[in-house]
Amino acid sequence: MATIMSCPPYRGRRHNYSAGGIDIVELRTPTAILRHGGGRLVVLRPGTDGERVLDVPIADLLKVRLNRRADEAVVIEIYLRYPTAVLTGVPADRTPLPVLIAEHDVPAALGIVDRINDQIMGTQRIDVAAPDLTPPAPEWGKSGPTRADVERAVRRMAPRKDARSAVTALNRYVTPDEYVLETAIAVATPPAGSGTGLLAATTSRVLFISIGSGERYAFELAVAAILGARTVEGTRSAPGEVDTRHGGSGIDINDGNRTLHFAGVDRADTERVTCAVNFAVRRQAADGAAGPADPGVNQLYAEWELLVERHSLGMVDDTQFQRYGRGILRSL
Repeated sequence: MATIMSCPPYRGRRHNYSAGGIDIVELRTPTAILRHGGGRLVVLRPGTDGERVLDVPIADLLKVRLNRRADEAVVIEIYLRYPTAVLTGVPADRTPLPVLIAEHDVPAALGIVDRINDQIMGTQRIDVAAPDLTPPAPEWGKSGPTRADVERAVRRMAPRKDARSAVTALNRYVTPDEYVLETAIAVATPPAGSGTGLLAATTSRVLFISIGSGERYAFELAVAAILGARTVEGTRSAPGEVDTRHGGSGIDINDGNRTLHFAGVDRADTERVTCAVNFAVRRQAADGAAGPADPGVNQLYAEWELLVERHSLGMVDDTQFQRYGRGILRSL
């Protein structure tokens, strides 16, 4: 709570002072004293007692605006973020708390309103910390290199004994500048190959490594060439494609020219790989992109989708998901 200092009478103008190192801006009007500083907004009734009408942290405010009423009176309207009863018991998000000011107070009031709204926006914008996608160094053993990101992705996958050789190959195929996000057992269709194999989504590629007794092969597609991925249901009818009897769902990966289809074996694994591919596509598209200073609805919704994907991939835990999610949704 900001320290309240006794000040000389100051009416109709903006007043700046410091209290305990805190920059405080104050506007005194005939009907109220509005004070902003130390991360709080305080409204007092003028007089010796200094009765507090409002004393809230900036994070609890939805917005503050200057408005001219039908009777030509100019007021500063204070909207609270939550429907907290204020004064008359009417929820403040529907009935703002008005602070009446004189006409000559408008320039000073505009400065305070802008300052408060800037701080409100600062509290609403929660930076979602990027997951640590630094590729880990391989550890060498009898069967060759082993990467921690590969092993974590494989452990999340439904176990399958005949996939071990493909996992060993994946540990050799991944490069020092890519991170393995998710893996799944899938059935490839031309042109990605034919038969069962290990499907892996990394930060820069989609890899398919065949398993089984047939000829071994590997297929790769750069994330930079992918437009998106989606989970599909039911039997595919296009020529050369197989059905999804292995789990009822599959993955379509589109590069703008063709669609690669992989029939799923385990639904949860299939959905995780789909999310991982889309995450990698958006991550690469966002790298180095310049966005507007103030986020729009589309950008905030994209952040929400990205957060959901990170949560589904286990990159953001439940506590972080709730905290970051509240910050994004409050900004809408």
